[in-house]
Amino acid sequence: MKTYRIHRLIYIIGFLDLFGVSLILPLILPLVKNLGVSHFTAGCVTSVYGAIQLLSSPVVGRWSDNVGRRRVILVCLLLTAISYFVLGSSQSLLVIILGRGIAGIFKHSQTVCRALLADITSPEERSQVFGTFNATSSMGFIVGPMLGGHIAELKDGFSVVCNLGALFFLLDFVLCWMIIPDTLQMQPQSAKTKLESGNRSQLYAFMKDINWQTFWDVFLIRFFLSFSTLVYRSNFSLLVVQNFGASPKVIGYLISFQGIISAMAGFFMGPVSKFYRNSQRELYYGSLLLTLSLLGLTVAPSLTLLMVCLVPLCVSSAVIRVSGTAVTISRCEPSKIGSVTGFGQSITSVARMVTPLIAGISQEISVYGPGMMGTVSAGIGAALSGYIACKKALKED
Repeated sequence: MKTYRIHRLIYIIGFLDLFGVSLILPLILPLVKNLGVSHFTAGCVTSVYGAIQLLSSPVVGRWSDNVGRRRVILVCLLLTAISYFVLGSSQSLLVIILGRGIAGIFKHSQTVCRALLADITSPEERSQVFGTFNATSSMGFIVGPMLGGHIAELKDGFSVVCNLGALFFLLDFVLCWMIIPDTLQMQPQSAKTKLESGNRSQLYAFMKDINWQTFWDVFLIRFFLSFSTLVYRSNFSLLVVQNFGASPKVIGYLISFQGIISAMAGFFMGPVSKFYRNSQRELYYGSLLLTLSLLGLTVAPSLTLLMVCLVPLCVSSAVIRVSGTAVTISRCEPSKIGSVTGFGQSITSVARMVTPLIAGISQEISVYGPGMMGTVSAGIGAALSGYIACKKALKED
């Protein structure tokens, strides 16, 4: 099968993936809060997913380096579907934790898809391909939140939404099974190594092998920028309810609006990357825009101004995803693309794990707490990305 056809199929898988996620994700935190728990307890429950992904991401990435992307994607899709069936089977706190725990272990289809795209795409075309993948995936957030918000208001709506999301992952599984070839032969021969034996775990082995001098700065930037967006978005539903009295339908429309902007931005990432011709500089400017947008969102006095500030938030997030991935992969050996991509996802998982807790505590203090924390974190990420951009420029001079 020609490479461009594989690209298109992966784009479809990415779209259905985030379509299924976007049906459910905005409803989880309000559901947990409706069970009568505090902001802090709700943060603990929603942090389960990120805590587990911290450990599972590098293992799954390294596993895909050894056994092939197709097999790992199939396992991830099938068990993610099961996790959503579990999540929708009951609205008790224990079942919610169980469902999110299973997803935390196996919801890595997007990460493995990016590793597969890196395998089959030349370095010159990666920004365009990653941007298109992010754009088509983000299109799932256009319809999903609106549909999920409407269904959630029906009787047993949350269970229906979860089951529908699981069906989308099963559809992805069927498409991957029928169409995506076994691409292990596409990877460099050095990638086809056996799993390490001995007493060390795969995660520990990879953490010991990774060249921290090469990746420490980009991993640190990824943490601060991920934290900045997640600390705001993790409490987004509650923030718009408390500040503006928004209903589930309105929340769905707001998240769908972000999906539209993110998709449009993703499709333009190829020309943007060609304009900058420097992923480090692109990452820096994206970080600055993210900082300003979060500051605007924090102090927005109305829904209209909040929507205006959501535009640069989505654009900057699209720029950061593509440029951050490009910077990381440009420093990576071909045989470790899956492992490094997985470990990079673990950095995001650390942020995802701590943000619900910190956002919950900060919101107990002030409704503006999550936004201000996100602004500060984005500012730190912008400073660090400016540092690596300057370092790159000095080397070129």
